[in-house]
Amino acid sequence: MIKRYALALILIAISVVMVCQPADAKENQAQTIPNETSVSKKNLYTYTVKKGDLLSVIIRHIPGITEKDISNNYKLIKELNPHIPNLNKLEAGQSLILPGKPIMEEDLKTETKIKTEEKDKELKVKKAISPRAKKSSYKTTSNKVRYYKIKKGDGLMGIIRRELKVAEADIPKALKLIKALNPRLKNVNRIHPGKVIKLPGSTALAKTTIKTKADEQQVAKLSEISTQPEKTDETKEKKVMPPEIGFAVLKHVITQMNGSVTTTGNYYLPFSKTGQVTIDCSKIPLIEFDDNTIIFLDLENRATNNLKKIISDNWANHYLVKTDKNDDVIAILKKVINSTKSYSMIKSENPLIIGAYPPVKVTVDWVIFSALPQKTNSLKQGLRLINENNLMLPKSIKNYSQKNGLIITEISPETGLVGKPDEVYSLPPVPVFPTTSARDFSYALAATLGLNAEKDVDIQMFDTVTDGFNLSIKADVLIKNENKKYIIYSQSLSPQFVNALKQAGNEIILVRDNDSPENIMEKILRGLDIHFTSGNFTFSGVEKKQAPYVLNFNGAKIKTDKDLYVIDFDFDQELRGLLQEVWSANIARY
Repeated sequence: MIKRYALALILIAISVVMVCQPADAKENQAQTIPNETSVSKKNLYTYTVKKGDLLSVIIRHIPGITEKDISNNYKLIKELNPHIPNLNKLEAGQSLILPGKPIMEEDLKTETKIKTEEKDKELKVKKAISPRAKKSSYKTTSNKVRYYKIKKGDGLMGIIRRELKVAEADIPKALKLIKALNPRLKNVNRIHPGKVIKLPGSTALAKTTIKTKADEQQVAKLSEISTQPEKTDETKEKKVMPPEIGFAVLKHVITQMNGSVTTTGNYYLPFSKTGQVTIDCSKIPLIEFDDNTIIFLDLENRATNNLKKIISDNWANHYLVKTDKNDDVIAILKKVINSTKSYSMIKSENPLIIGAYPPVKVTVDWVIFSALPQKTNSLKQGLRLINENNLMLPKSIKNYSQKNGLIITEISPETGLVGKPDEVYSLPPVPVFPTTSARDFSYALAATLGLNAEKDVDIQMFDTVTDGFNLSIKADVLIKNENKKYIIYSQSLSPQFVNALKQAGNEIILVRDNDSPENIMEKILRGLDIHFTSGNFTFSGVEKKQAPYVLNFNGAKIKTDKDLYVIDFDFDQELRGLLQEVWSANIARY
């Protein structure tokens, strides 16, 4: 009997062990999954680095990524790619493991909340526009709504005419339905570029045979409210530039593209053996481009269409460009530039990325560029239309753009050429942390942070008076900070030496000469308990109520009494001055 009980107990114990092991394994596995962010294997994909690629630009092209996600994704990509020694200096052909946008638990809650709110709104919209007995002016169909992203220069009336293609008489009805679909749109006369609104489907509005007097009054009221302010806005936007100022703008833009404008003397075109065509340049200015294109600019519609055809048929690369009295300087420039074989002028739909270290994103309205493949490295010109002085770009941004092949010209509709004056920055030299040895790097970092630091200091561990023998070691760097002593040492130390130094009240920070500068800096800052973050840092002009420009770079941000950004490349001095003045950001490099 005792043997049976013993055998039964053994079997029970074995069963408990078998059950507990998987549970422990599951528990350990669960602990490795982050609480807030989960990235499954399905969300990972491989990207092959191309020549000239920058990690910051690659991250921005990950679907769903916003500016606030960049820093976290930079850290995540660093963890996913331990085989790449320096993510700031990518080489063509390297394989990067990239994440999809991490799904945050809070995002899921927000998404659910938004969907619930949208359902509630749709119910309200249906109630608001549903037929009331047989007297309603409108009815809806099952046609789904669609989304439209506001572009620069859009007006709601224009969107209704262009996108919905409704008759003029039905515009007030469409306006009412758009207001119902977009309850957060407080003022339909003020819509901002980038905002997404809902538009009804093409059959969402349909007329019925019976209209009530109240409905007609409401339609008339909406029509009056919606159309009058828009006309006022259009009137405000039509600012007239005096002809002489407009011509000065034209001449400046063409000169910037290595062209010339002549407004004096005559230009002769020999015709057969006995005759010639004489152009009076004071009345029809002559424009010459560096690709040998010659344009006669008829600003006052003096020449006939017959003369225009004679010139183009008989003389290669010679063109007569006629303008209309309603043409503004941009319209005239388009006609002139697009008449050449080498250059094109197009509307800019997206911001331009200028330079690489750091990349700067600039928004312009028009771009003039070489249309020939062999001239892809030639200068480009971006035109910005300015309505308020506070929207002009800082001169440092314009200068940096020109250094990197983009001339930016800013134009006021009334006063012509405008621009901010040169900024004068008083900057100390950029602190540089030498990478020749861990000792020199550590000392330069500590000195830049304003710490009390010394190099090659003898640290006494034992002395003959108290211990009967003398023993000391030479520390690479000794830092005294807040009544504590920190010893930075780059040589191998035995555990006994480390313990003896710690017992004497010292904090030990061990670095190695073969460590990367990033690792040395991280060890020192952690040892000194100084807060820092690594990743991609973005600086937006719009956030500081300036013109739309963005610059960003990878590095480490050290938080002391001032923000110090440590990078591994030469930083443009004017941009450095802009960062210091606008963001109180300081730069150091190694």
